[in-house]
Amino acid sequence: MKSMTGFAQERFDFIDFSINVYFKSVNHKFLDVNFKGTGITPASEKLIKEIIKDKVFRGKIEVNFDLFEKNQKKWNIQFNEYLLEEILDKIVHFNEKYKGSLNLSIDSFLKIPMIFHLDYIFENFSNENIKNSVKKVFNNFLQSRIEEGEYISKNLLKGIKKIEDNLDIIEGEVGNLEHEIYLNYKEKIKKLLNGIEIDERRIVHEAAIAAEKNCIAEEINRLRSHNKRLKELVQSKKIDQKGREADFLSQEMQRETHTIASKTNSVDIHKYVILIRREIEKIKQQVQNVE
Repeated sequence: MKSMTGFAQERFDFIDFSINVYFKSVNHKFLDVNFKGTGITPASEKLIKEIIKDKVFRGKIEVNFDLFEKNQKKWNIQFNEYLLEEILDKIVHFNEKYKGSLNLSIDSFLKIPMIFHLDYIFENFSNENIKNSVKKVFNNFLQSRIEEGEYISKNLLKGIKKIEDNLDIIEGEVGNLEHEIYLNYKEKIKKLLNGIEIDERRIVHEAAIAAEKNCIAEEINRLRSHNKRLKELVQSKKIDQKGREADFLSQEMQRETHTIASKTNSVDIHKYVILIRREIEKIKQQVQNVE
């Protein structure tokens, strides 16, 4: 099981250039990869996508790739002189109109978007040093997701075990509860008849039907089945993407507990249903972060 939360960062220095790479991810319904950094070009983006391919399936991932070229001849300085002149003309007109005085340093203008931009030309993204560096950080990033996933798995298994234990207790109460419901309905029917003669077998039949409507054995079996499947899913080594199914199972388990609570008036059973609900709610929150 892998978490959708992960982080890894490292800087690498080589003879001609240095690079800084980090991967950061949070939970997301689908896979959403965003790139930023001074080294992001179509070529570097393609390289990183090839490394990520078939290894990450869900999560909002931010990839930062900064590349610093040490050869100054490859630096590409972009300075939009025309735009700066237009801005200065507007400022002069503003000062004359409102008789004000503005003191702006050159730093203020350089911060204006599109005025000044420092870039460089780097085309050798087939360089093995770059590939190996990105792969190393990405593998560390994957490992951080795996470690977080193992922590989530342990917590999920603890919650699943608590649900199993509480279901065993509830199931032990069901037989006595059904018999009690049957006797209560039988007594109510006799009171309603108020001495009117009727076949005893008919009374027994009606009481049995009423008791059957309040039987929770089927819901307990379904809840136990979902809990068992969730346990298998958490422990499976073959399934890569577990989050969606685990989320679905937790919702179904929650629904079954609502039905059980609505069909029985037993205070003891309600107490254990509340404990089960608490564990399901924890599971539901945790699987939101599972890939």
